[in-house]
Amino acid sequence: MADYLYIHIPFCIKKCVYCDFYSIPFKSQIGEDYISALCREIKLRILIPAFAGTGLRTIYIGGGTPTILSEKEISRALNAVRENYSIHPDVEITVEANPRTISEKKAESLLKSGINRISIGMQSFIDVELAILGRSHNADDAVKALKDVRRAGFNNISIDLIYGIPGQKMDDLEYSLEKTIELSPTHISAYELTPEKNTPLHESIKQGRIVMPDEGLIAEMYYKGIDILKEHGYKHYEISNFAKHGYECRHNLNYWNMGEYLGVGAGAHSFLNKKRTSNIRDVNAYIEFLNSGISVIEEETEISDDEALKEFIFLGLRKTEGIDINRIPDEKRLLIMKAVEDISSHGLIELKDNYLRLTGKGLLLSNEVIVKLLLYIEMNRP
Repeated sequence: MADYLYIHIPFCIKKCVYCDFYSIPFKSQIGEDYISALCREIKLRILIPAFAGTGLRTIYIGGGTPTILSEKEISRALNAVRENYSIHPDVEITVEANPRTISEKKAESLLKSGINRISIGMQSFIDVELAILGRSHNADDAVKALKDVRRAGFNNISIDLIYGIPGQKMDDLEYSLEKTIELSPTHISAYELTPEKNTPLHESIKQGRIVMPDEGLIAEMYYKGIDILKEHGYKHYEISNFAKHGYECRHNLNYWNMGEYLGVGAGAHSFLNKKRTSNIRDVNAYIEFLNSGISVIEEETEISDDEALKEFIFLGLRKTEGIDINRIPDEKRLLIMKAVEDISSHGLIELKDNYLRLTGKGLLLSNEVIVKLLLYIEMNRP
């Protein structure tokens, strides 16, 4: 049963140079129309048998920049959820925020609406780095935003950081980590900057206007970040995520555990009844379709048992605790154990107490290790 809901708000102040998520510049009128359409989709989706009548354990409002909308518009979406679905008493409700779109007053209103977790896209505490990333805020905005949401009453506060920024040195990363620790959020996501295709960053690198840090330095940054955050009481529970005790992101853990979820909004994805679906990405078409009673689901893919196993491994090995191999069918479990025997000599993966996990060294090379494991399974399938 799907007890997890994702709400996509595809609006931003401006597009960051590294972002390949679907988002568009915000205009107030389209924002109102979008929320009206979103409320219609929320109501329509209750007809899905795997979702109807369950108690939501998490609601994640992501984007884009959801807090570019007014408190009233965000509350409208949440009220539509409450009117159509039951909600668990201990629900985790997250909203993503850009430092320039949040204030103490706005944070107070969001808290009153039922949101109890906020994720702020800081990325860096160095203005030059923020400019390279194309962010719309500066370091002072970032510090103020976190202090504002804490004064408003938020206890569960997450911040995003990026490392491997062009021109970034180890001292720069350590400075941003020090500032982060001073602000004491309960959760930190630290991502390596990845030049995705069809982004301005990728184009700048291709044309030689920007040079990425070398892989050796990026590896050092990754391990330095882990060491510093662990020293200050943050549990490293996923490749790029760290949390104080009890503050792991429950919504994202459901993804990594390959749980079911419903996604609403333009470009949102769902995983229900062994099917992955994605909504139309165009905001105007999304609004028009819902106003006309036309389905906004653009693609639907049935997930086979073999594909499900691959995804279970790929997603589950992102977690530092790894995956419980007892959840894998006997025939495939034996194959995986043989695969691990073959590749564990490199010190990248281990099997302990029935949990298969990447080692500290393996986490940095996670994609390569997982691909090798899946290839072994594919080549040695009975």
